Amino acid sequence: MWKRRAAHDREPECFHWRIVMSFLSNVIRARLQTAAQRMEQNTISILRGKLSSWGLSIPIGCLGPVVFTVSSSEVRTFSDWKREAKGRYATHNVMGGRPVLEFLGTDLQTITFTMRLSVFLGVNPANEAAKLRQLCEDGTSMPLVIGNEPVGENNWIVESIGEETQEWDNNGNILTSTLQVTLKEYVGDMIVLGGDYDLAMEGDEES
Repeated sequence: MWKRRAAHDREPECFHWRIVMSFLSNVIRARLQTAAQRMEQNTISILRGKLSSWGLSIPIGCLGPVVFTVSSSEVRTFSDWKREAKGRYATHNVMGGRPVLEFLGTDLQTITFTMRLSVFLGVNPANEAAKLRQLCEDGTSMPLVIGNEPVGENNWIVESIGEETQEWDNNGNILTSTLQVTLKEYVGDMIVLGGDYDLAMEGDEES
């Protein structure tokens, strides 16, 4: 004859099922969000393609005032995108043993890319290069956005820009050029308290 289980004996089983149901709910919610995101991305991709075929300039991102666009009438975009992130380590020599590494933190990230600019693609190469060169010389920090999403948690500065001209017209105007752009993550100005700036810099050099 089966004995009726007490209420407190059923609590672990109920608790187990609550965990299972919560897990399943989270999985279903995550799957639905993923499906919705894919649908949104596909829709945006289709719209971009349609508008571009009609000659409308569609922004794919921006670096501050520099807007990256692609259409049948204007191309201002990049290629050879490379992003580098690395850590900072101090090396401590050990007598009779291998050096020991100490993790100091993350280093500033860098991004490099190439821009091919041409009057035959609807842009003025000289003006575009001058705009990026001015941002570099002014030390302007600005957000970098690609595909409606910010790249990284901080702003970026144009660390360097190299320009190579391929074609000129008979009046000395640039027809086609290639820019090599290097961006560096910009965290902000150093705040030193107590007048220990020299000491802080010495410690940084030793590391």
